[in-house]
Amino acid sequence: MSAERLLQEEVPYNYSNYQKENQGSGNEHQFEGQDNEKVELLKKIETLESRLKNSIDDKPYSELIRILIWEALGTAFFAYGIVCSRGNDVMLSVYLFGAIFLIGKITGGHVNPAVSMSFYSSNEISAFTMRVYWAAQVGGAIAGALAAFVIVGRVTSPYIETQPIEWMVADFCGEALGTFVFCLFIHIQVHPQTQLTENNLIGIGIIATALYFGRILTFHTGGCLNPAMGVGLGIFESLQDGNWDRLINIWIYIFGPLSGASLASEFYRSVYVGLLPKKQ
Repeated sequence: MSAERLLQEEVPYNYSNYQKENQGSGNEHQFEGQDNEKVELLKKIETLESRLKNSIDDKPYSELIRILIWEALGTAFFAYGIVCSRGNDVMLSVYLFGAIFLIGKITGGHVNPAVSMSFYSSNEISAFTMRVYWAAQVGGAIAGALAAFVIVGRVTSPYIETQPIEWMVADFCGEALGTFVFCLFIHIQVHPQTQLTENNLIGIGIIATALYFGRILTFHTGGCLNPAMGVGLGIFESLQDGNWDRLINIWIYIFGPLSGASLASEFYRSVYVGLLPKKQ
């Protein structure tokens, strides 16, 4: 649906009159001194523009298919590495480095639904593209867990036992905080105005180091920071052991990281960039 048609459907009451009144005015965005209806119309236009950015996808299907395939492969590699690392923070960071190095030039190397969520919150990818990433990441995590089961013989996943409510809230906040730091580092490194280095290898190393820092901040939950790993590895281990009770608190591994990622995006745009020294 075109932007103009959507505007006509959402703001039909005075849209045509508004076009006629402002045609050839030379400055369509000046509303000072105009009546309340036009001010309200401007607000609705801004809202619709925001909706359009997040609902219409501008990527060709060939690129979406490429994202789906390669993001799944990269996430599978990372999931296999998580199992093999046995929770070692340094090795996890090394495997993330490898996954991003493998697919970064092709898909951006998200390998994490929270990272995709953060870029969606920044209006850098659409809702549809984010769902493609999510499907690839969850599928890749399950595929990586299967590979680990076949090769290593055992799959382990992060797990949170049911505890008093204050501990559950603390675990949720820990996953959110760790992911916030991780995604903030990513935004700083990938955007030209804040990029610390243009060297790709060093840049990937910074992001891998950010994962290490994020995990340290939430060691009580195992530092998952990745909904795809929490879901994919958790489901596979439940199938492996026949124990579905371990998934009761999986919501912490889903909504904690997604919340932290969204906050990181907003903090980067609203606070961090605003604190940069102004160019003369």
